[in-house]
Amino acid sequence: MRGGRGPEHAGGARVRMLKSRTYTRRRIAVAVLGFVLLVELFQIFWPSDRFYPLATLDGHAVGGQTAAQVTDRLNADTAARNVVLTDQSTHVVVTLAAKDAGIKVDYTARAAQAAKHSFLGRIIPFSWLFVHNTTSDDLPNAFDTATEPVKADVRNAGATAQGGALVTVPAAEGYSFNPGDVRSAAGASFAAKPEGDLAAATLNLNIVKPTVATATADQLVNTVNAGLGAGVTFTYGDGNWTVSASDLAGTIDVTVDGQDNTKLVAAVNAGRLNDVLKSKGVALGVAQKAAANGAIPQVLATEARASRAIDTTATAEAFTAMINSGKNAPVAVTEHKITNAALYTDLPTEGSIEDKLKQLFGNATYEVAVYDLKTGESKLQINADGVLTSASTYKLYIAYAMINAVETGKLTWNSPLNGTTLNTCLTRMIINSDNACPEAWLNTYGFGTVTEQAHAIGAKNTNFSRGNMRTTPNDLATVLKGYYNNTIATKASTDKLFQLMQTQEYRDGIPAGIGSDGVVQDKVGFLGSLLHDAAIVRCDKGDYAMVIMTDHASWTKIAQASLLIYDEL
Repeated sequence: MRGGRGPEHAGGARVRMLKSRTYTRRRIAVAVLGFVLLVELFQIFWPSDRFYPLATLDGHAVGGQTAAQVTDRLNADTAARNVVLTDQSTHVVVTLAAKDAGIKVDYTARAAQAAKHSFLGRIIPFSWLFVHNTTSDDLPNAFDTATEPVKADVRNAGATAQGGALVTVPAAEGYSFNPGDVRSAAGASFAAKPEGDLAAATLNLNIVKPTVATATADQLVNTVNAGLGAGVTFTYGDGNWTVSASDLAGTIDVTVDGQDNTKLVAAVNAGRLNDVLKSKGVALGVAQKAAANGAIPQVLATEARASRAIDTTATAEAFTAMINSGKNAPVAVTEHKITNAALYTDLPTEGSIEDKLKQLFGNATYEVAVYDLKTGESKLQINADGVLTSASTYKLYIAYAMINAVETGKLTWNSPLNGTTLNTCLTRMIINSDNACPEAWLNTYGFGTVTEQAHAIGAKNTNFSRGNMRTTPNDLATVLKGYYNNTIATKASTDKLFQLMQTQEYRDGIPAGIGSDGVVQDKVGFLGSLLHDAAIVRCDKGDYAMVIMTDHASWTKIAQASLLIYDEL
């Protein structure tokens, strides 16, 4: 049939179509096999310490991360999750971060085991799509608990300065519990979910209730802040000076009432008030007016010495009464009654501090060492390595020997010495400058032993033998620095010693010179014409070791020297 398509043509088309379909199926099969091969290669060569992309561990998405990365993240996240504890008797609820509740978290072994891929898992195609949720109990445990009980002291409500005003410090119950009891009480709910609280449990928390409620503190804070207002005006004669509430809030201490432990009392700290009045120019203004009236020596009407014109204790008491009334009102400044006018008489005024001290001491022998205790910087050296008979300043070295014996367990503060206890001996030796106790120590343990101990803590020019006790200002300053920085004794021991030094009864030297400008913790020495004072001075200018050793001087001269040195700091 002309122009038509024969059977042969139709059959050829069918053959071509079948071939095309066959080729397509082959291409698809090749593509699928290639994809499967790629997946197999992906699984075979996937790092052995890295989780598959869709993996989770205990409900946490960890895909693509190494075991180490997962460990770091889960340790941090889990330790920060809350544990909510309810006391079974009082129903008080305590919420703590897991780490603070004694719950230890370490995912190292668990993550490393979970990240491993078995050979079978690597060769079964697409196994990583299905085997990804790892919560098996067969994995190492990531949790443990501390063996020591968790404790928190009860906290009474109080107040503190913040943002220029007093703010309430809320009361908090005290508690104690064993961390292991938390897991037992929480049961199956412990760490059952990847988010939210790690656990909730009811157990015995041994709750201790505070005696001062938060509402009590709120009431006192409102009263005191009303008294402070925007600021307080201080008056003296016809003068008045206003100091902002933000500068004064930090001078107020809030403590539990000694007569009624359910109440609080607010009182102004005289030392901190002194610093504020000095820094804000109130002290200088008062001093200038008091000097003009002849109430105080003119020498006090300077910025450095002005605070000595104010009776800060009486002024603080007046300020305290005002703030406790809740009504903002002026506070009258009380002038200081000068009873040691000789201290301010004939003070050198010209030249450097070295020149002034030379004029002050005249023909007397004097040696001086002053150090900044926070930086260690030497502030003044005048023949500071000159060796003099120590007089009773050697008792600072005996104090070290006693403290060292207690801290190393060789003795206790109740150990006998000279017919009493070591503790009593230390007290008498520092406060009263008693000689019997340190002499008994030297007779028992030896002059050589104490000398070696002095050398060991840096006092290289100090040597003790019977009838010949010698040291230097720099060596005494070295011991004071060691006490202050707790490099030669613990804080508990130095706190004990400093309290004794602060209350020792011979205070006509450096303590008199520093006066109300600071707190002085010192040990004096006097023997014949020798007068020495070795002190830690804590003042508005910083904390200093100040040692003045003299021969043929006087306590007044030492006090004046410390005043002149203070002016230069």
